[in-house]
Amino acid sequence: MTDAGLRTGAGRNTVLADMKSRVYSLLDTFSGRRHALIGAALTRIILGAIGLNYYLRDYFHRSFLWGPDGVWPWQNFTGPDSESFSVYALSKSETWFELMFHTGAVIALLFMLGWKTRAMTVLHYIFLWSIHQRNALLLDGGDNATVIVLVFLIFVDSGSHFSLDAGRRRRKGVQPDTESMRYRIGSLLHHAGLLGVILQVCTIYLVSGMYKVQGERWQNGTALYYILRVGEFTWPGVNHIVYEHSTIVVAMTYGTVFFQLAFAFLLLKRSLRPFAVTCGVLLHLGIAVFMSGLLTFSLTMIALELLIMGDDHYNRLADRAKALFDRRSGREPAANAV
Repeated sequence: MTDAGLRTGAGRNTVLADMKSRVYSLLDTFSGRRHALIGAALTRIILGAIGLNYYLRDYFHRSFLWGPDGVWPWQNFTGPDSESFSVYALSKSETWFELMFHTGAVIALLFMLGWKTRAMTVLHYIFLWSIHQRNALLLDGGDNATVIVLVFLIFVDSGSHFSLDAGRRRRKGVQPDTESMRYRIGSLLHHAGLLGVILQVCTIYLVSGMYKVQGERWQNGTALYYILRVGEFTWPGVNHIVYEHSTIVVAMTYGTVFFQLAFAFLLLKRSLRPFAVTCGVLLHLGIAVFMSGLLTFSLTMIALELLIMGDDHYNRLADRAKALFDRRSGREPAANAV
């Protein structure tokens, strides 16, 4: 073999070895340590609270909305064209309905509190899906996003912070064995679940933005004016503060489209993620305030966006908030205390 061939073969081996080293390094990074645990916990708490709200907000009208003799006829719910699974379809008994309804509410509470978190995630998904299928006309968009991401959250370690599980582990002094194969496989599944949730959020924004750019009113900057005047969602005495100012309407209309189209690309640079999440939270807070009928949808999207930021982002935010609070309250730093 010639010297050129030897050099070519050696170069190829070097490239392969470098690629293999990078793959092993990535596997070690994502299997040896779990990221975004604080954000996952916040997402769990908010989604659990929203799920509990589904049960409690119409509690006294539950039979009318979801019961076997409710507004959506039983034959439509269990007919041959209905292929979706629901625990409410197992019996037409009023007793069975009451048992399933209250069980679902308790599971939503336990999921929010983080008790047996992974098992409660599975059960919360089953019961939330079931009640949505019983009367799909009550969906508002946030419900659809929730039942999709709950599948991914099954694999996410959302109970490591702010949960009853975490409190129990602290009291017992239990520490995870980060070198065990079980922990490493669980970490890979955790990050796969995180990626699934993030891709779902990006898809929602991208599809929404692409539909908007095709609309004439979004193109000429007047869409927000008409949206804020929809009677079903209008907040009387408040919305006019925005839609009577043309400059604000045009700026917010175009800004919404640009943000939704750019959201996925902003996440590619880690330093821009807090900016992207902040803009998303402000966008949905605006929707919650000025389109009050979409409150649960807005809170759902905020919950999903909080999972995007890393633990270091939240830790820095907590440190800054603590420092600001100390300055406002006139406290001296602990290191300077006498």
